[in-house]
Amino acid sequence: MKTEETLSTLRKQAEQTMESLHRQLNQPLRFIQKAVVDGLSTLYFDILGKKPKIDEEAARLARENFSRYFPESLEEMLSQFLADPEEYQQKVVAFEKTCPPVFVDFPTNPSYYRVITSDPSRRLQEVLTRLALLANYADAGAPYRALDVGTGFGRLARVMEETLAALDPEGKGYRVYGMDILESNIAEAKQLNHSLGSRIRFFTRDMNRIPFPSDSLNLVNITDASYLNFRQRRPFYLAEIARVLTPNRGVCCITNPNENTTLKEYNYVMMRTNYRTYLNPLNILKATVLGKCSLYIDALSKARPDWALTTTADMTNTLSRILKVDIIDIHNWPKKGGPAIYSGFTFAVNAETKKQLARYTEFRESHKADDEWFDL
Repeated sequence: MKTEETLSTLRKQAEQTMESLHRQLNQPLRFIQKAVVDGLSTLYFDILGKKPKIDEEAARLARENFSRYFPESLEEMLSQFLADPEEYQQKVVAFEKTCPPVFVDFPTNPSYYRVITSDPSRRLQEVLTRLALLANYADAGAPYRALDVGTGFGRLARVMEETLAALDPEGKGYRVYGMDILESNIAEAKQLNHSLGSRIRFFTRDMNRIPFPSDSLNLVNITDASYLNFRQRRPFYLAEIARVLTPNRGVCCITNPNENTTLKEYNYVMMRTNYRTYLNPLNILKATVLGKCSLYIDALSKARPDWALTTTADMTNTLSRILKVDIIDIHNWPKKGGPAIYSGFTFAVNAETKKQLARYTEFRESHKADDEWFDL
């Protein structure tokens, strides 16, 4: 009974917080706020010349070769991948041998990153993660296992741990994991872990090869990471998420900047919702420096088909049509005052999803020794 009461209380708190954050995000942008963003953007990118440089020859090669290997839509890619994972993987290797992928490190050093994590846009991500966990906790059974993919220094992993600790104060019935491709991010996460007394297990791994047994996780969360995955590799991580989630109970929450995002629009949102922080020009410059990665990704997405963004509609339609998942909800924000530059959606896998994955699951399980899966 106590768990049901706690679940109800946490849901109500999260929903109230979400309403409050949307009110902040929907407020109008003042002239002076827009002027500050425009002025600093001009200074940083035009006068100081910090615009990203794209390898035009490499981009030309990618444009010429991509369609020779892969179909246009994510839906078709995922269909091909599930039909024959080995053959699709060979095509990825062949394409990337001809057109080496451009990797963009996205370091999340807490001393800089904390400048932007208090923004309503970022806090809304935390609320959606919490609601995704609360959506299936009562029926999940113990132990409850949650994974944060692309964890950075562990911000969303700690949201999951805090929520689970409120539901299970003794900490006996849950385990939280965080994975990231960058060793430096995991080092920061572990250091912060130690100082906070957290029990989250952090490790380094590519999101396309999740080292857990099939049907073993109750929640997978991906915040600000899935769009960093190359377009031809996106079927891998979607299939991996569906594989590791438990059928009929496993839930995934994905939040990202979406196809409408630009660094300037993002700075507009930050200024109108958290202007006290950004009245200090140093802070908005810090945010802009962090945004260089996003600006580079934006440039790559326009120049190279292997970096082209997948729209939220394409992603959710592909998941429901090909993997037969149940879409729980879709959020876009801000809802007013400018374009919706962030999206978040939650879905659950089911028995039909597992049928669609049968060949892929067999393929992955034949390689589990090579990938050093965790023994749960």
